[in-house]
Amino acid sequence: MNIRISKKSSVILTSIIISIVIIGTSSIHSFAQSNVGTTLNTLQTYAATKEYSKAAHYLYSMYKDGGLFELGVDSGAPAIRDNKDGTGCGLYQGVDRFPNGKPVIYFYYGGMTGGVRTGSGVIISWSWNSDGYENGYYSFEGEFADDLPNGTGTATEVVYYLYTNITTGTYTNGLEDGVMVESQIKEVLEEFEYRDLTYTSVGGVRQDKTQEVADHIYKQIEDYGVEASCTKEEILNELRAWSSLQGGYIYMYDPNYTNVCNHGFGFDEEDSPFCNYEWCVWTTSGSTEGVRHIVS
Repeated sequence: MNIRISKKSSVILTSIIISIVIIGTSSIHSFAQSNVGTTLNTLQTYAATKEYSKAAHYLYSMYKDGGLFELGVDSGAPAIRDNKDGTGCGLYQGVDRFPNGKPVIYFYYGGMTGGVRTGSGVIISWSWNSDGYENGYYSFEGEFADDLPNGTGTATEVVYYLYTNITTGTYTNGLEDGVMVESQIKEVLEEFEYRDLTYTSVGGVRQDKTQEVADHIYKQIEDYGVEASCTKEEILNELRAWSSLQGGYIYMYDPNYTNVCNHGFGFDEEDSPFCNYEWCVWTTSGSTEGVRHIVS
């Protein structure tokens, strides 16, 4: 049996199909907008009360169930809400990548004019281990201009039950720029160790302090009266070789680690001086270091 559909019926059928598609697309769009609104409301409440760990965990929960990427932020366009009172908030795509290859998504709340971040604000995300699981949170509180951190700011990274690093200094277009102070709080057997270290960045590049560390170590050797056992040049060369194996150069060290065998400098079984460099220095690959997660 042949079934014929008249031209008129075909037009009506086509119109119905188009209407269904439009309605369906509109519903999906409205659903996404609703989800974005709910997400921004929740995160703004946490940020306004400085409950950064809760905000970070909320983001992670959405990431884990896939809801974070359903908002469309990973396409590169941020989801912004200008509160029209000098403040605003939004979800932004960062330059880092999660272990699964997806781009980092972070939350901003603070000063905003016309959708552009300006004035005081905070950035929040969660920290993760090599498997992508949440193990802490990251925040940056500071001054913004031209939609980027410009001025003084403080970056805080908390890794639960291990350590907290708080870095304060000046930022230019989202990059460290000047003398930075890093306060380290390390948790060891439910007790805490504290220390403040400094390093210098120029345009986001942390400066090489290898020579300064070599001078520091040689001074300890001189204080022990065994400077004839090695030269400052030998120490410098060994430091450069060691830091190269770590993937970079030395940009920061702890000058308070002196004359202690397991804290920087000591003597081996033959009474020759040696240094456990990993106890007292930090290396970098030399790449630009800025506010983590900031859009490039």
